[in-house]
Amino acid sequence: MPRLAVVAAALAVAAIAAAKRSDNPYCKMDPFLDPANDLCNPLRYIPNLPLNAVAVALYAACATVFTFYEFRYRGKYFLCLTIGTWCEAIGLALRIALRKDPHSLGLYIAMYMFVVLSPCAFLAADYILLGRIVKHLKAARYLYLNPDKVSWIFVISDIITFCIQATGGGMSTADGMQETGTDIFLAGLILQLISFALFTVLYIIFWNRVRKDTKVWNHPGWKPLYFALGFTCIMFLTRSIFRTIELSEGYAGHLTIHEEYWASLDALPLLLGIAVYCYFWPPAILTPERAVVAEPDLEAEETEMSSGAASHVMEKSA
Repeated sequence: MPRLAVVAAALAVAAIAAAKRSDNPYCKMDPFLDPANDLCNPLRYIPNLPLNAVAVALYAACATVFTFYEFRYRGKYFLCLTIGTWCEAIGLALRIALRKDPHSLGLYIAMYMFVVLSPCAFLAADYILLGRIVKHLKAARYLYLNPDKVSWIFVISDIITFCIQATGGGMSTADGMQETGTDIFLAGLILQLISFALFTVLYIIFWNRVRKDTKVWNHPGWKPLYFALGFTCIMFLTRSIFRTIELSEGYAGHLTIHEEYWASLDALPLLLGIAVYCYFWPPAILTPERAVVAEPDLEAEETEMSSGAASHVMEKSA
């Protein structure tokens, strides 16, 4: 609900701005004559049809697979990835729609919100997954934070950065608020990048500590999924770094107005990051019968960890 409210408010601000574009002389020009210098074309280019059609097909294929898995394995905790993938596919389809009317601010706003904000759901899926893997292994003693708290802390940070980006994105389309909106949106991207970078460090720390426990490390079934999660971290970090640099140049920067950069450093890394889950679907792997059976003393330690006694557990394990 908070996300929907913020997006609705952002779209309302943008809708007010749309009425003022009628005074822009560029909006009366043929949008296909010189899109690079067309101030009424927010993209400054005409989206490539084959490229975007392939992207829509691939994202829709992943979303279809995820939807099938949701019904087959009932993994509600990973539903955010399925929804986010469908939203990304919709956003890419709107890029194709923009080919017919590059001056349509309404289409651009809808497309921009879907394409830019949908990856927040991808990050949220990774945040949730790390906690699930740790609990599956009964290995909270190797994580500095309780696995449930890890998921909640980073998911909450994801929601906050989502709201900041949605607000900045809406303001940036309003006359007289472009610079402020861009700064707000960039702040949201930077905070999201920092949050995900910290999560990646936590992922590496857990891997470095748990591999010293031969019993847990040699437990079958979980390591391919864990390495798949690591691969998604690399892909999502690549995209986040690109988006931050891109927006720091402004909405008409070199990276923004050249579609090949968006395709290779945004759409492709995200696609590769989520595509691994077409094979490594967490609810199919992290099943109760495959989970580590904790020994009584370790189970007590896990309980203490859950109650916040993390330091005591680390001293015992050391």
